[in-house]
Amino acid sequence: MKKLKKWWKRYRLFLQKLRFQCMRDGEVRAGYLRKHEILAEIGTNVYYYSRIMPADPKLVKIHNNVSIATNVRFVNHDRIDIVLSGIFNKKYGKQYGCIEVMDNVFIGADTVILPGVKIGPNAIVGAGSIVTKDVPPGTIVGGNPARKIGDFAELIEKRKKPVKPPSGEKKLWEQFEKKHKG
Repeated sequence: MKKLKKWWKRYRLFLQKLRFQCMRDGEVRAGYLRKHEILAEIGTNVYYYSRIMPADPKLVKIHNNVSIATNVRFVNHDRIDIVLSGIFNKKYGKQYGCIEVMDNVFIGADTVILPGVKIGPNAIVGAGSIVTKDVPPGTIVGGNPARKIGDFAELIEKRKKPVKPPSGEKKLWEQFEKKHKG
């Protein structure tokens, strides 16, 4: 009976993750996480575009007005215990850590957030970053490991200036070519 319960729990988790991956957009995924209370906490106006559900979702908190791009990974534990157990012929355990994303945060595509990290508020994590330490409020970080590359307030000022969108791909390519001509 115990084996059957364990099997059923794993099967349900597999189905849950499969369903999650098939959802059409980030708003639907965030709603699913909220409705089924999968994360420790998830606020309002959250866009969770990543199809990757955290392995330890109860160790992740996401506050309000957060946008998470594609392929973002929340890593809440390590597996060095396997190597240590093999070296010393002694049982070692996993190390776990919580992750918290505060209000008004954008996390770019293909970012990895490691255990014990707190991000924001008013922070941006650039695409492809590996976040190993806390991200201070109002900071833009990027790289591997992620480090400060800008300021949230400066970005807001730049974005306040009106930009007339170009009409069509041809115009965008003309602007691109002009910029990169050299």
